[in-house]
Amino acid sequence: MRDKTLGELMCTIGVLAMIGYFCWLFLTPRDLLFLGRPLGDWAVIAPVVIIVYVFLFIIAWIGWTMVSTPPPLPVAPKSSEETKEIKKK
Repeated sequence: MRDKTLGELMCTIGVLAMIGYFCWLFLTPRDLLFLGRPLGDWAVIAPVVIIVYVFLFIIAWIGWTMVSTPPPLPVAPKSSEETKEIKKK
């Protein structure tokens, strides 16, 4: 797929998603309920929950990486011969 075609597709999907989200947030009837809340409320609740969960997942992933990564090996001190060679140069 060419870049221009992909860009047009992404732009079209983005605009349609914006229109759909606007309709979901502002134009749904207040009497349509899902889990005891109006559908328009879910247009705010769902993205907030997703963003919070993604943030917490990243924090947990960083913590797991820190826990499971072995400590670095100690660096051996340079011998006196190596330091003399460095000073000569």
